[in-house]
Amino acid sequence: MSFITTLQVVLAHEGGYGNDPNDRGGETFRGISRRANPGWPGWPLIDMVKIAVGAKAEAIDEHFRGDPHMASLVAELYRLKYYNPVARFTTRERPLDKMFEAGVNIGPGGAIRIAQRIVGTKADGAIGPMTLAAATAYFAQPGAEDIFIASFCHLQLEGYIKDIARNPSQLKYINGWKARAAWRPAGAVGCLRPIYRIKGRGGYVRGADR
Repeated sequence: MSFITTLQVVLAHEGGYGNDPNDRGGETFRGISRRANPGWPGWPLIDMVKIAVGAKAEAIDEHFRGDPHMASLVAELYRLKYYNPVARFTTRERPLDKMFEAGVNIGPGGAIRIAQRIVGTKADGAIGPMTLAAATAYFAQPGAEDIFIASFCHLQLEGYIKDIARNPSQLKYINGWKARAAWRPAGAVGCLRPIYRIKGRGGYVRGADR
């Protein structure tokens, strides 16, 4: 897959305009958090539309549907903030696609830390010579890409479960998070078992990935 192709997957997960008070990102548009990206040039355009048509998500989404300028602003932010930071980890396309998609939600540093755990180096979220050497050695092994992606899926979901245990208000997002964790590039094997089923507020049990 390419950056643009994986970006379409990301945008399908992220949806359109939202302003959920329980969302730690605050006001968002196509997954771009205003709190985290206050200087993004798309916000003034959105603010003008809110003045014209109101703050209803449906009206805002409809206004920008098919708008090439807004699409380019969205893509540029994702490339600079989420794709480029993980792109040094490996030249292997499928693992990189998974890291990019996950990093949009858990941050590039979070995606890098998961990847570092898998390849067996210090999980500090920084890509340096030791990480690059570990990744090169890891991917030289037969079948390494599939094992990497399956392991990444599992560790990503595990992180979401721990997040919910710390902050039960985030339980409402579990179905979307499970879908994100389970996503893998075409041709990759599924998540390594065990995967988790939510038991209740702040709790979970191991279960089958089905």
